[in-house]
Amino acid sequence: MADVAWVIRRESSRYIPSLCENRPMRIDTAELRKGLSKTRRFVLAHHLPSEFYRCYSPSVFGHRVHICARCLGIYPGIAMGFLSYGIMFRGTDALFAVALLPVPSFVDWAVTTFRDRRGYNIVRTVTGALLGSGYGLGLALLLFESSLTVLGIGLVYGIIAFSSILSSW
Repeated sequence: MADVAWVIRRESSRYIPSLCENRPMRIDTAELRKGLSKTRRFVLAHHLPSEFYRCYSPSVFGHRVHICARCLGIYPGIAMGFLSYGIMFRGTDALFAVALLPVPSFVDWAVTTFRDRRGYNIVRTVTGALLGSGYGLGLALLLFESSLTVLGIGLVYGIIAFSSILSSW
């Protein structure tokens, strides 16, 4: 086993010289600061300023912070969905829930993206929580039951969303 590790290290040294040297990799802090200054506004909200109406915008320490309304529901929803595995949903009921929980979020997203409607942040948050519950439950099914049907459900949603975006151009 040690021989294999040595060969991997020797071969990879052609591409990554710092693996062979006994010195730590250095981080270009100026480049890091430059990158963070350009992207920090997207940490809590991935929307452009023209779409900040899709965000909650509280003031924190005198600074306006934008938090994506749907994501605010998704992350707690993932935890709820994961924890609900085995308690609320079992077998085909769980797969049925994974398939249906994202529907309200997808409909709300489609209506507010492709029509001249702005929608409401509370609706985004609630539908995000349902979407997150579907994600969390699907993750639990993948981890604990190795249910590949969950991947098929996700693929179907991905194809529908991708084709919706393409058809709107």
